[in-house]
This record gives sequence, C-alpha cells and structure tokens, in this order.
Amino acid sequence: MFDTENVNELGPLLREGNHKAFMQLYDHYVDGLFNFIKKYISNDEVIEDIIHDSFYNLWKYRHNIKQNRSIHGYLYRIVRNEVYKAIRKHVQQKGMLNLYAEKKRGVVEESAHQWVVEGELDEIYGLAIDKLPPQRKRIFRMCREQGLSHKEIAQHLNISPNTVKEHMSLAMRTIKEYLAKDHDLIFAVLILSFLPH
Repeated sequence: MFDTENVNELGPLLREGNHKAFMQLYDHYVDGLFNFIKKYISNDEVIEDIIHDSFYNLWKYRHNIKQNRSIHGYLYRIVRNEVYKAIRKHVQQKGMLNLYAEKKRGVVEESAHQWVVEGELDEIYGLAIDKLPPQRKRIFRMCREQGLSHKEIAQHLNISPNTVKEHMSLAMRTIKEYLAKDHDLIFAVLILSFLPH
C-alpha cells in the first residue's frame, strides 16, 4: 500500500500510459472509493459501474493530469461527477416527486446523503406543496405521502374518485411547474452534497 506521496509519483507514469501504474492506483483506491460512493448510493452493482467508469475516464484522460496535480484529488473529482450523473439519471427516470414521495413513505432506502441534503429537499418540497389550495394539498399528501388510492381518498373526503383524480392532476402540474423553475437549485444541492466535508 502506498502513502499519498508515493501515489502521486505514479502520476507521470500514468500519463505515459504505464499500465502497471494504473493497476497500482486501482488497487490502492478501489476499496476507499467503494465506501465513499456507498454514502450516496446503496446499490452495489451501480457502485461497481461507477468505479469502472471512473477508472476508465482516469485512463482515457490521463494526459490531462497536470505535472504537480494530486492524483487523489483528480480521481475523486471524476468519481463525484460519475455519482452525480448516476443520481441525476435516476431522478430523471423516477421523477423528483415520485422519488421524494417514496422516500417519505419509507419505500426508498434511507441512508446518509443518499440523494440530497435532506433539509434542502424538504424545504423545496414544502414550498412546492404550499403552492396548492388547501383541499388539493390535502389530497396530494394523502395520495403521495400516505399512499392512499384515489378511491380511498374519495371515501374519506366524501367526494367522487374523478374529483380526486382531477385534483391530483392539477396538483402535479402546479408542483412540476414550481420545481421546473428551481431545477438548477435542486441539482446544485446534489453537487454540493458531493463536495468533501
């Protein structure tokens, strides 16, 4: 195992295309990177893909490593970018609202810094919900946070299921429009969560 100074000495060899230096870096960092990524993503297969992609990018862009630059810092920056891309892809596939609602109900696994800084997302989510009229807000929370069906909500509030459906459709439109305006803010929070503490 290398100390930081010896690891950085592998930089010039890596830039020259030395495969042995690359493998030494891989062996030195792979376990630490796995644990680092695990703070944000719980799926081991996704973590392994991120590590693979990160080392691929390290090799592909090895000529960009500056003479006196820390290999450690350069590699972790690549990894943070890959983690960010993986989370952003997941958010786009699931939808921010669905992902957050699942997290609130405990359907999505809870772990420190898994998706975003909790307080920041709570605030954005709360502000979006507060844009709704009282009845629509109540119906939205019953559906998304309590997991009740349209029929159950209709029975509970003594209204028709079609009325519930219409409220949900309008609520989703209002919230999505609000979040669209704050789209950059949401992903800024994601980026901040990957910076070293």
